[in-house]
Amino acid sequence: MRVGLILGGGGEVGIAWEIGVLAALEKEAGFSAKACEVIAGTSAGAIVGAYIAQGHSVIELAAVDRAGKGVRIGAGFGGKAEARPIIPQEIIAALMSTEGTLEQRGASLGRLALQAKVGLDETTFIRGFRKMVGTDEWPRVDFRPTAVNTETGATVLWDSVSGIGLDAAVASSCSVPGVFPPVRFGGHHYIDVPRRPFGGDLIESKLLDAIVFVGLILPILANNNEQKTELEKAAGGRLRTATITGGPLVAGISEDLLDHSARVRAVQVGLEDGRQAAAAVKALLR
Repeated sequence: MRVGLILGGGGEVGIAWEIGVLAALEKEAGFSAKACEVIAGTSAGAIVGAYIAQGHSVIELAAVDRAGKGVRIGAGFGGKAEARPIIPQEIIAALMSTEGTLEQRGASLGRLALQAKVGLDETTFIRGFRKMVGTDEWPRVDFRPTAVNTETGATVLWDSVSGIGLDAAVASSCSVPGVFPPVRFGGHHYIDVPRRPFGGDLIESKLLDAIVFVGLILPILANNNEQKTELEKAAGGRLRTATITGGPLVAGISEDLLDHSARVRAVQVGLEDGRQAAAAVKALLR
């Protein structure tokens, strides 16, 4: 069976929660994330996806987060980024807006991102992600971190033949406007803003039989909800899907998604949500 894995955004909390979910699915359902035909990740999911694609054990990563030792976003920036970044209100309003197409909204946010003053230069930003993911070389696993072109608003799925380094690709997927600098590549800039759902592209290009989606569903994470909706529609056809979006315990970890200290609780919630979803995922893999 050809299975794809899509990982949503969610900041520091999302990283730990997704790791917990995947660790529980491996233990309880025999689902090996690193054995998937393709792994696609957005923002937090790009970081988790990079770890998995490089062969890291999600069970070991979960143990690290439970011990409070998960790597903080920005740990490699040399103290040049805010410990608790604050997104400008103008950008928050644009992020929450539903006016226009996703491409129009992405281009509008792109203009704001290019104009915003941030306390971190692009080189230091990318180097920090190189330290986080461990390399600028792409893994052999088909890994697709996503980003948005600031000039056109188009959604991009990077891969090993895109020409961009792995560190820069993951950094672009996490480049929150007003907090981190846009990432330049090929005459354009790339950032972390709402994307167009891309599950259909993966299904068609990889001839997938099933997709597992792991992503928190929260008001500020509209992209995750749109991705889930797209996959639910696909489930009406030949594709088999499993979506893990969080249970009632998520309310206790979602107040501040950028709070690194919340990761200990978040991984525990993820482990529980993964256990709850294990039966459905196990059935999917039969």
